[in-house]
Amino acid sequence: MNRIGLGAVMVVILGVQGCLLGPEYQQPDLNMPENWNNMTLEGKSSRLAITVGNVPEADWWRAFGNDELNTLIEEALDRNHDLRQAGFRVLEARAIAYGSGAGLYPNLSVDGAYSRIRRSETILVAPTGGAPQGFAPPGANFDIWSAAIDLRWELDLWGRIRRGKEAFSAEALASEMNRRGILLSLVSEVGHTYFRLRELDEQVEIAERNLALQQDSLSIIQARAQAGLVSDLDVKREEALVAETASQIPEFRRQRAVQLHQLEVLTGANPGTRVLSTKPLRSVVVQPTIPVGLPSDLLQRRPDILEKEETLKAANARIGEARAYFFPSVAITGNGGFQTSEFSQWFNWASRNMTIGPSVTLPIFEGYTNLARLEVAENRYQQMLEDYQQTILNAFREVADILVALQTREEQLASQRQQVAASRESLELADIRYRKGLVSYIDVLDAQRLVLSAELGVVQTERARLTDMVSLFKAVGGGWSNEQLPQVIHENP
Repeated sequence: MNRIGLGAVMVVILGVQGCLLGPEYQQPDLNMPENWNNMTLEGKSSRLAITVGNVPEADWWRAFGNDELNTLIEEALDRNHDLRQAGFRVLEARAIAYGSGAGLYPNLSVDGAYSRIRRSETILVAPTGGAPQGFAPPGANFDIWSAAIDLRWELDLWGRIRRGKEAFSAEALASEMNRRGILLSLVSEVGHTYFRLRELDEQVEIAERNLALQQDSLSIIQARAQAGLVSDLDVKREEALVAETASQIPEFRRQRAVQLHQLEVLTGANPGTRVLSTKPLRSVVVQPTIPVGLPSDLLQRRPDILEKEETLKAANARIGEARAYFFPSVAITGNGGFQTSEFSQWFNWASRNMTIGPSVTLPIFEGYTNLARLEVAENRYQQMLEDYQQTILNAFREVADILVALQTREEQLASQRQQVAASRESLELADIRYRKGLVSYIDVLDAQRLVLSAELGVVQTERARLTDMVSLFKAVGGGWSNEQLPQVIHENP
């Protein structure tokens, strides 16, 4: 092929290289709720502060106003091994996406070789394979010195390589969204664990206080029994109640140690190396303002939704990649350099040689491989679409559930506090009536149990309300900043 013909072929090939097979990605139509307000019990409580229409700040956990919790979360973001591992997965995925575009560029390699050749004395024609022997006569000995540049450039006429790069880039972004989801879950887990630990601190305090009161009652009952005013049965009943209350304290302390170990692991420390002084839950209770955001914000903020959408984009690009296999592939191949049998003439201009030209490969029959590849890609896209839509539905449900839970927690707490006040009054009345001989000691024991149970219940609900607040921050996508993702390259590959 002369230079004019080769140039014409190149112009035609490069002119059609912009073609991209397969559908362009479009976000699916979604049925989103118009307002979160219809998911909450409005007007039931004035204590809960929820701002609909805003989104959380990046450091949303600071809304709880607890410096100790802030420190724990910062340590977890810096040291947690699961989060660091996710960061390296992001870098891996970005490197793969970056390398996937290498096929768009020419592949050049340099070869150099030296061969010492002897031609057979019993052959009169040049061999069709093996090392070149030129016009050497039979039985000749000679050298071959060669240096060449090899070229191969597959022209992406139908967008197979570009669709693959598009898919890998989307998967890299999905990996980053996965890391952000781990970050959000990590912060939430630290918050849950911390509030649970403080709940156990207050439960120990409540149990110890009630135990002291019960022990005082036991001393009084024992004195009255020695005076013959009450039976030994009342003494044994009070002793049983004292032992029952005392047995709860070691269990609370064991659970606290477990929660502390969990905090240590979350913050990247060895279990048993951190000391957190005892602090009751009531000292860390805060009523933060919770920005909920609009339903559409979830599509832009929740990492799990963003991850699923990027996976959907990748599956869409794979369809175009699969379709490109039905069309011919065109490559430019070439080889050029110097070749001689004399070392002194190796890089002489007269020793140059060159071959260059296009090659075309057209698939005719490959055992339905291409059809199967396309069908797999199309069905995988449909799977990802269903997964994406289901993730959105679950996100809306999760937010709605927590909004309702926060409202009902307030109502529950109000009733439980009334229960605590009533049970304390009931204990005082039962003790007075018992001293007057109007009721049996069983009424006093029941009242003591009711006081302990009611006080523990209030603390449990207070902790549940705080963890619901943390869960709501997580459910609406929380927040993040670039500074919290130091290991991630933010530019698109």
